[in-house]
Amino acid sequence: KTLIRPHLEYGVQLWCPSPEHGNWSLILGIEGVQRRFTRLIDGMGHLPYSERLGHLQLTTLAERRFRGDLIETFKAYRDTNGLRHIFKFSNHRSNIVSCLKTSNSIPNNVKKLHRRFFTERIREIWNKLPSYVRESDSVINFKCNLENFKSMCLREGISSGAFYWNVSHEVLSKIETPAYLISRSKQVEFLRANPFLAKKNYFNLRY
Repeated sequence: KTLIRPHLEYGVQLWCPSPEHGNWSLILGIEGVQRRFTRLIDGMGHLPYSERLGHLQLTTLAERRFRGDLIETFKAYRDTNGLRHIFKFSNHRSNIVSCLKTSNSIPNNVKKLHRRFFTERIREIWNKLPSYVRESDSVINFKCNLENFKSMCLREGISSGAFYWNVSHEVLSKIETPAYLISRSKQVEFLRANPFLAKKNYFNLRY
């Protein structure tokens, strides 16, 4: 967490790849860093990535990037990071209004590119948050309310819509295909019999 994540998340609001066609190789490549490191932890190497995340109480890096976007958006809304001017907040429920919908002079190819910008990328996810989360009185309370809202939705099975944690389901579905899970179980058995190869491939199979 201390040595690796800061390098993977530095300036993330500028370069974060949107979860869409054409970006998945980059997203999964970044995710591969955390996948490799969690395999090195005692008792974790034989587990699929999703189970390792659960045991270690971690989220995917893709979800962390969206969470970071929300935190920076909250700071902008409270005007504590000097970025409020790049957003257009409505007077009703502090929603973010898309600049693309209010301008007919922007060419379509520019609009397509603009949808990947921070202010557009986070709009739907921010607007999906309840008002009590967005109206938190501090960053610490915003983080707590955000986590409580996520826990409540998962507990009650509310998953449809633009919730920031849904990107983890997309990432894991692309990593842990049925064919992958079958081949991985065979790979773990093989590496148990060949500890030198397990070490070479960054698998810690000790319980």
